[in-house]
Amino acid sequence: MRLVKTMSGAVAALALASCGAPDNGSAAGGSEVQLSDIQGAWSLDSSASRIAFASIKSGELIETHFFPGLTGEVAETGETVITVPLDQVETKIEQRNERMQTLFFQTETYPTAEIRATVEKDAYAALPVGGRLETELEGTLSLHGIDAAVYANVFVTRIAPTRMEVATSEPVVVYVADHNLEAGLEALRDVANLPSITPAVPVTFTLVFEATADQ
Repeated sequence: MRLVKTMSGAVAALALASCGAPDNGSAAGGSEVQLSDIQGAWSLDSSASRIAFASIKSGELIETHFFPGLTGEVAETGETVITVPLDQVETKIEQRNERMQTLFFQTETYPTAEIRATVEKDAYAALPVGGRLETELEGTLSLHGIDAAVYANVFVTRIAPTRMEVATSEPVVVYVADHNLEAGLEALRDVANLPSITPAVPVTFTLVFEATADQ
């Protein structure tokens, strides 16, 4: 399911110019800290990050869900890994959470999804605090035992000297067939006694990264 895939690109964007955490304000002489001056890694701020998706039942009933507890890091080299805890999916109804975990994601076997990407850091080197750019990002999502390439159009914003946000500029459509999840979708439809659940899912995400001080 391209759901979490697209995040990969977004997440990757944080590789930026280099990574790490210098003074959390201005550089010597009052000039703004440049991304190219920041060394080290960037860590995902789990409390400020989320992937959300919607399910469409019977062709007209729309329900929204999300994944909390995301973890990840963008290494100084630009290598990016984000882990999505599928066993924490939140649908706002406990029984539905359990059905999503056991019937759809099969979390006993596949408790997480993983997103991997490599970023061209130079593309973000000149981004000032408050600056934003729109770009397309590419990565790989490992979900339900299957790897697939994914693409997402995102906004990359430098929200503070050592904080970056990557967010979808438009919903990403996810297809369950990409990760062999059709049987799980049918199991959900059957247990809920529904005529249909749409196999194309709109997904959005916001990912916030904080520069990590060198050790």
